[in-house]
Amino acid sequence: MPNVFKDSLIPDYVKEAYLTQKRRKEYPANYFLLVSPEGERKFPVKDPKSGEYHYGLVRAAIIRAAQYHYAEVEGKAKVLLEKYFQKKKDIIFKVINKDSEGKQVFGIVLSPEVKDKDGDSYTKEAIEDACYEFNKDFMNQSYRHTHLLTKNQVSIVESYIAPCDMKLSDVVVKEGTWLMRSVVDDEKLRKEVKEGIIKGFSIGGFGVE
Repeated sequence: MPNVFKDSLIPDYVKEAYLTQKRRKEYPANYFLLVSPEGERKFPVKDPKSGEYHYGLVRAAIIRAAQYHYAEVEGKAKVLLEKYFQKKKDIIFKVINKDSEGKQVFGIVLSPEVKDKDGDSYTKEAIEDACYEFNKDFMNQSYRHTHLLTKNQVSIVESYIAPCDMKLSDVVVKEGTWLMRSVVDDEKLRKEVKEGIIKGFSIGGFGVE
């Protein structure tokens, strides 16, 4: 079963409560995001003592669901994260370049010390951590933060941190910037890229309040 116990945000009493299926069955089914036909309870998201949604468990559910390809569970966990814990950050950067048919898109995901709409900015270290976690556990994209896209629609072919200051297509890129290149195979999405309706990447991330 997906392991949720490597996250330092999950206290020991929570780990103990959900350590085995036998213990998990002592709690209501709605404490979990998935119950199999055999009755196995997976992806716990509620504190076993209070019955409230637990931030560490919800965060772990997102990561583990992505690793084990439970797209529906991942979507549910992200909704819980946004609804109960966090303020959404909507950071959009213009595409650095794209081909004439809108099939290949290259641009900035996050740049260090650049303020977003809320006046918040991000260090090189924070951006590097976000990029590496994304590359390790996710490597997928969604359309306007709502609809998860399949690899048949959009594929990420590059996702990395700029190792030094550089200039790309007349755009100054700072050292520590997160850069991404996607190949768009979906005709509708490609049309929106070509026509400038889709103008860039957005992290669609979250900041804990």
